[in-house]
Amino acid sequence: MNTNQIDSSAKIHPNVVLGQYNKIGKNVIIEILGNNPKAIANIGDNNIINDNTRIFIHGEFIVGDWNVFHNDMLIMPEDSMRIGHNCWFGQNTILDGAGGLEIGNGVRVGMYSQIWTHVASGEQIEGCILYAKRKTIINDDVWLVGSCVVGSGIVLGKRSTALINSVITKDTLPDRAYSGSPAKIMEHVKFYLPKTIDEKFDMLKIWMEEFIKINNETFKLEVNENELVLFNLKENENVILTKSETKKLDSTQSIFYLFDKTFNKTNSISERTIYKFLYNNKARFIPILKQGL
Repeated sequence: MNTNQIDSSAKIHPNVVLGQYNKIGKNVIIEILGNNPKAIANIGDNNIINDNTRIFIHGEFIVGDWNVFHNDMLIMPEDSMRIGHNCWFGQNTILDGAGGLEIGNGVRVGMYSQIWTHVASGEQIEGCILYAKRKTIINDDVWLVGSCVVGSGIVLGKRSTALINSVITKDTLPDRAYSGSPAKIMEHVKFYLPKTIDEKFDMLKIWMEEFIKINNETFKLEVNENELVLFNLKENENVILTKSETKKLDSTQSIFYLFDKTFNKTNSISERTIYKFLYNNKARFIPILKQGL
């Protein structure tokens, strides 16, 4: 059964492999260009690609689950581009994959930002040396607030943040904040506070209680010492959120593991409804099956 919602005006190359429950808006173009027999375009589940976004693929384009690509983006996987899970890209953002672009999980890129993997200007025959293709790597949970520019060949450290209008010309350190042109580290600024597993579980409990208030005709919540169980009364399904480290790799059971932020993906109605409530800025999890575990 095809569960994707694709606007009739969208143009998608027949070799593009789409997962399930994706939403593709008006005038979206996903095109494979050229005659490269190794060109790959795989898009996972539960992604949103909004109106007028253009994706021109020459090489490899791999996208995970639960990503949002806003309006009017330009995405160019000339060499390769890999995007993980739970990422968000603002409108009019440019992603260049000429030299290879690797984007981790939970990355947030504000509108009008540009991420580059190549530079080219004058003629090489005239002696111009301003020409290079270099891989850019953006690690998990990086946040580019908006109108940021990232140069080619740069590695952005996990959970590093660049404030609005930052021009990033050098690698960034994990868990540090940057601003300016060129971007410089902001001393004494930190956007993450330490949380214990019990504190995280208590936060999930509060959020699930909020979820039940909104969906009280459909879901019922059971609170135990180490897990939260949500029952879907209409679909005869349940979803478990647990702080236990014992994994049950059962493809039929939706279980979210708090200790390492992974989950058994079933794509059930209940799972997608609950995760949609959580994944924006509350809590993000990585599907176990997509990790090959």
